Amino acid sequence: MLQLSALLLRRLPLLLLLLLQLLALLRLHLLSLLILHLLTLLRLHLLTLLILHLLPLLRLLLLTLLVLLLLTLLLLLALLLRLLLLPVGLCKQ
Repeated sequence: MLQLSALLLRRLPLLLLLLLQLLALLRLHLLSLLILHLLTLLRLHLLTLLILHLLPLLRLLLLTLLVLLLLTLLLLLALLLRLLLLPVGLCKQ
C-alpha cells in the first residue's frame, strides 16, 4: 500500500498535467465548435442581407426584361403588319 501511494505521488504531477491538457483540448474543441457555429450563423445572416439588398435589383432586372419583351413583341407585330399590308399596296417601300 505504501508503494502504491509513493507511485501515485510520483505520477501525480504527470497525471495532473495530462488531465489539464485534456481539459485544454476539450475547451479548445468546444471553443472551435462555438466559433464555427457563430461563423455559420454570420454567413447565413450575411446571405440573408445580401438577398434582401439584391431584391430591388432583381425586381429592376425583371422589369427591364419585361419591357424588352414587350418592345420585341411590338416590333414583331409591326413587321407582321408590314408583311400583311405589303401585298395590298398600303405600305410604301
